[in-house]
This record gives sequence, C-alpha cells and structure tokens, in this order.
Amino acid sequence: MRELEVLRVESDGRYVVCIDRETDEHFRIRADDDLRAAARADTTELGQMPVAGDAALRPREIQARIRAGASVDELAEIAGVSTSRIERYAHPVLLERSRAAELARASHPLGMDGPSLSTLGELVAECLVLRGGVPADARWDSWKGDDGHWMVQLSYYEGSTENFAHWRFQPGTHGGTTDPIDQLAVELTDPETARAARRTRLAAVPTRRAEPRREVRPDGYEEVTVDADSLIGAQQAQPRRAQPPLADVLDLQYSTTPAAAGPTAAEPPAAEPTVPEPGDAPSAAQHGAHEADDPAEPGSAEEPARPVTRHRAKRAKPAVPAWEDVLLGVRSHPDD
Repeated sequence: MRELEVLRVESDGRYVVCIDRETDEHFRIRADDDLRAAARADTTELGQMPVAGDAALRPREIQARIRAGASVDELAEIAGVSTSRIERYAHPVLLERSRAAELARASHPLGMDGPSLSTLGELVAECLVLRGGVPADARWDSWKGDDGHWMVQLSYYEGSTENFAHWRFQPGTHGGTTDPIDQLAVELTDPETARAARRTRLAAVPTRRAEPRREVRPDGYEEVTVDADSLIGAQQAQPRRAQPPLADVLDLQYSTTPAAAGPTAAEPPAAEPTVPEPGDAPSAAQHGAHEADDPAEPGSAEEPARPVTRHRAKRAKPAVPAWEDVLLGVRSHPDD
C-alpha cells in the first residue's frame, strides 16, 4: 500500500490533491463529509464510510442491524469480511443491548392486577427453579423493535430442548415495566403455574428409590450425593397414613397408665404403725419388726426388704366443753 501526502486543496474546495513522493504521481480525493470525519477521527461521522466487501455495509447500517437483533457473524457473512471488521462498529451497540436487558430484569412484569411487586429477574429465577432449571445457566438478550420498544429474550434449556421467552420492556420510574408476549413468558412470571406444573411432573414420574452416589475423594474421605428431586418425589408419592381419632388415643393412654399408688377397694388399707411413748420398753413384736426392717447382710442370698414408710401417730384432740357448761360456769370432769 502506497502512502500519499496531501499537497493542496483545489480552489473550489471540492477535492484534495495528494502526491506520491516515490513516483511523483498526483491523486485527487473528493473532500466530502467522510473524509473530513476521517481526518478528525470522528467515529460518529464515520457511518457514511462503507465496509469493503461483495455487499457493502456502512458502519451506521451495521450498528442499526445489530441494534435490531442481528449478530456479528451474520453481518460478517453478508458483507464478506472478517468478524473483526464488524466488531469494531458493533461493540458499542452490543453494550447497549446488554444494558437494556439488565434494566429489563429490574423492571416489574405486568399482570391482571397491574405491575408485580417482584422484579422480572426474581420471578423468572423462582419459576426456573420450580421447573427444574438453573437460573445461572439462562441467557438474557435484548434488541430494539420497529416500534421503538426494547424486546427482551430469555433462553434456557430443558433437557436437550432450548426454550425462548419474550417480553416488551418499557423503561420508566421504579424500574419500568415488562409485558409478556408469548405463553412461556406468562408462565415464567407466575410461580403458582410453575408449582402446579412441578406437581404434575412429579406425579407422572414413577416412584423409585433415590440411590445415593458415592465417590472417594483424593484425601480418602467418602463423598455421598443424593438426588433431592427424586427423594422428594418419592416421599410425596407415598400415601399418607390415617391418624387414629383423638378419643381412641386418649382411651389408649388412660388404659395403659398405671394406677396411682394407694389402697383400693380390693386391698384393705395397711394399718398405721404405732409410735411408742418415751420411756416404754419395746415389746417383742416391735423388736421383731425392727429386725425384719434391717437390710440383709452383704452377700446373702435373700433379697433385701423394701424400706417401710413410717408415719407419725395422730395425737388426740383436746375435749371441748359444751356450750351450756361455759355459759353456767360449770367445769365438767370426766370422773364426775
């Protein structure tokens, strides 16, 4: 590629004359807006400069197509150039699309009762978990439609099938709003629908035992992993045991509760032991009773007797004089 040097501008100002110093050849270049923008390194004005290729695409057209949802690979194939030539002009627009998708996730989906209190990102993450998906694996994208509104797209996999959901994003106060366009977008913003679909899916799966997966780590410890979904599904599929009525449970408890200690109608009450007065010698019967109460000697074959609870003898209450004796001042004597 030869290098040219600007020599002069023609008197009418329409052309710039350049010269090749090696060959002394002269060249004339039209002094249009593209040349002036290139001389100033003004990227905003470079949209009039076409990209070389079989199907020439100007940078402004590249950015418009990228903003409308086209990819770099598609435009590189159309223009017949490398992707690096397209990325130079597409990079700012791709950042704009990523920013619009991020703002849409913080918006509030519209429902029958107006905007939801939760954000689009929160509802979609909850519904994806209920449907068995992983929110971190979902991909968000956006582009500007013909009507000037931003379209938001979510793509995720269920098994080997890739699903797409779309919303219309309207920026505004408090994060703006998003309006679902297709049925999948409606389902991903309604947790109750996702829960019902999960219960239906678990009921359709045959009950099987969740076998843990065992793996020995390099440090010698064994790591056990259990499939939580299959375990929960097996527990929910098992029929619930019928609980006995409360009256039967109470009757069973009262019938099995041991009777309180004390005399019954079948057993006569035990006679209370008498406490001897001070100074009285113990009788032979009392002496034998004390010997029977002594514990057995260590090593003896006989089982030691249980301790006998002794009660104090009730003292006789003093005699109360009759009322007429107190009134007449007469003292009654038992010997009279």
